[in-house]
Amino acid sequence: MPSTIIARADALMHRRRQSDQDVDDIPVLTDSIDDFDDIPVLTEVEIALENALSQLEDTATAVEAVEAVEAVEAVEAVEAVEAVEAVEAVLPLPQALFEPSLIDPANREHLIHELTCRIEERIKAALPEIISSTVRDFLADQDMIANN
Repeated sequence: MPSTIIARADALMHRRRQSDQDVDDIPVLTDSIDDFDDIPVLTEVEIALENALSQLEDTATAVEAVEAVEAVEAVEAVEAVEAVEAVEAVLPLPQALFEPSLIDPANREHLIHELTCRIEERIKAALPEIISSTVRDFLADQDMIANN
């Protein structure tokens, strides 16, 4: 398959040969090359460049999604602390907290541990949905911005 680049170079050399009648030993470019497959064609370079750019875009999108998830997690952690502080500020602490506990200390630690585990399980169950909806909204916003 002849290349248009080689054909142009060959035509240029023929033109020069016609203008310089003194020099007859200028080789024709296509005569010195045996196999056209050994010559890199610019279109092959363009395809490789496009593939590299698409991989970079995919990587950038993944990095943006990870950063968005991390940002959401950070905001949710801050919001949870602020929510607890707001509730504590509005609601008075029950008087029972200041009185000595009627619950056995060993059972009390077990109850605290059990409640903590159940709360963590509920948070872990709800967190993926919260994160996915936030990332979905973020990507939809990015799509809307890109399309406008």
